[in-house]
Amino acid sequence: MGGVLVFSPSYVAVSQWFDQKKGKAMALSTLGTGLGSVCMAPLIAMLVDQYNYFGTMLIVGALLFNNAVGGALYRAPPEQPRRHTENAKEDKEERELSEKVIRVYILHRLVSRGFFGGSDGSLHPCELT
Repeated sequence: MGGVLVFSPSYVAVSQWFDQKKGKAMALSTLGTGLGSVCMAPLIAMLVDQYNYFGTMLIVGALLFNNAVGGALYRAPPEQPRRHTENAKEDKEERELSEKVIRVYILHRLVSRGFFGGSDGSLHPCELT
């Protein structure tokens, strides 16, 4: 359970912290995951021989509990200051207009397909006159 809860956030954390050499950072992160999986199989086999099943699960659980400690150390990168553009007001108006267009398009598709007919939109709301 600890391995699963740390797996995805580790990739997210690495991708947030690195911009220029993100590929290399992700490669090293993936390498560590694969290398850990390869090393755990012989370790578990050796531990089962030494400590039986219950002892092995206790030791493996303690090892994987360290993932929780590592996961608690994840931090978001500091926020970068936003660039101030001269056309900030125009950009905001353009964004709001595009959001309205998207909402109207989605509403049109829902109404034309969901309420008035088949999936091909054969009966359009404007044709109901």
